[in-house]
Amino acid sequence: MIEFERLIYHLFNQFLVYNPNTPLLFNSGVFLVLFLIFYGGYIFLYKNDLLRISYVILFSFFFYYKSSGGFVVLLAFSAIFNYLSGILIDSFQLRLNRKIVLWINILINVGLLFYFKYTFFFLKNWNAITSQNIELEAIFLPIGISFFTFQAISYVVDVYKKQISACRNLLDFAFYLSFFPQLVAGPIVRAKDFLPQIRQKLEFDSVSMGWGLFWILKGLFKKAVLADYIAQYVDLIYSNEAGYTGFEHLLAMYGYTIQIYCDFSGYSDMAIGLAMLMGYELCLNFDRPYLATSITEFWRRWHISLSTWLRDYIYIPLGGNRHGILRMYLALMATMLIGGFWHGADWKFVFWGGMHGIGLVIHKIYLTFVTDFKKNNAEKDNFKKIGFLKKTAFSVSDTLINFIKNSLGWLITFHFVAFLWIFFRAESFEKAWFSVQKIITATDFDYALPFWETRPLFVVMLLVGLFLHFSSKLSYNNLGHYFATLPFWAKAICYLVVIQIILQVQAEGVQPFIYFQF
Repeated sequence: MIEFERLIYHLFNQFLVYNPNTPLLFNSGVFLVLFLIFYGGYIFLYKNDLLRISYVILFSFFFYYKSSGGFVVLLAFSAIFNYLSGILIDSFQLRLNRKIVLWINILINVGLLFYFKYTFFFLKNWNAITSQNIELEAIFLPIGISFFTFQAISYVVDVYKKQISACRNLLDFAFYLSFFPQLVAGPIVRAKDFLPQIRQKLEFDSVSMGWGLFWILKGLFKKAVLADYIAQYVDLIYSNEAGYTGFEHLLAMYGYTIQIYCDFSGYSDMAIGLAMLMGYELCLNFDRPYLATSITEFWRRWHISLSTWLRDYIYIPLGGNRHGILRMYLALMATMLIGGFWHGADWKFVFWGGMHGIGLVIHKIYLTFVTDFKKNNAEKDNFKKIGFLKKTAFSVSDTLINFIKNSLGWLITFHFVAFLWIFFRAESFEKAWFSVQKIITATDFDYALPFWETRPLFVVMLLVGLFLHFSSKLSYNNLGHYFATLPFWAKAICYLVVIQIILQVQAEGVQPFIYFQF
């Protein structure tokens, strides 16, 4: 009897009580059990709007409690506060009144984010500047606060701009803000895209559910197999930068480039799949970003919901491209500096964002130069007057030039992004710079064969990650369609195989998502 009571107590604590050392993660067995229980109830209730919405809200808040404990109150405050802000803005006709409410809302939302995320950063720098020693007790960073704060701000701004009407139902708004698949790490959902889905008629069939399972399986493989295994080597290098060769630092850079993609996009894939199982659609968040041939294209493919948020709510309000070239460049720089700072309270993130801003500005300058050059190209003006053979020669020449230009663009963009990931990953700016210098000055490719002999599985995982990333959308669609039409027992076997691989390659326990630190 005592053993049974202990078992019940253990299960109660594991499944129902928050543990700061083991927050609830998509890639954990605890979440799998909880979601299966939740989904059983969801299938039973989904036809009744009120019951379905209330049920999902309760589970979403429970999910956040299991991730951040008592800070679930902060999520509840955000839902109520932003709901009332939207209604208040919508009730005013005078633009000044609407703007006052908007700015109060933004200041409170951003103020809460700054308190939890940046207090120590500013205090540390204040102490360094003034030679003081002001101390403060540790401030817990609630998981996902950066995401649901941005999501709330986008809603209120859209109401202010009259792009959407204020949501008049608190349950609908709480559902939108707390929807657990994307709550703690995105995608950042726009109200205009998601609110209309909440009360739509839901239909389930084996194929659509199969697609949802395919997205979850793809994300699980990316995160728990590829990202977590590659992380073991990357963590080893960045825990002792001085103890490894330039070649090992180079492989760590490439490794983290794949790790961070598989980690970020893996979470988004699972979020999309979970939402699909429930009958909802979330936006695509990563579109093979390392295929980009320019830094501008990279940001159209990388963390799409964040990059479009930065564009719509920071870059465009700062003037965008509407007030001349210089103003556009300044707006780009400011946007990327803010984007970098959003990722973490450290100067290395500000540097990372600033370098991406400089890259975007340089690319804009390059595009302006190319456009002007084409306009002044006399040969293009006389193209219609030349003969067939010369036209063919010009066509072949243009094709070759475009191939070379795109190849160089890809090579430069990929390595620009990869080198900057070092600053994202390293423990400090100084350690990141040390790693960069070691790669540039001390890389010896004679280490390639011994490295392969020592760490063959790491190289295989790296190549698999690259293959999955560079695979065409058509290949994914064909594979997804094939998986979706498999019988249930075959899908179950696929999941068991992936779970077995996870158990074989994982180092220790379930690894949190990188974005949980933001």
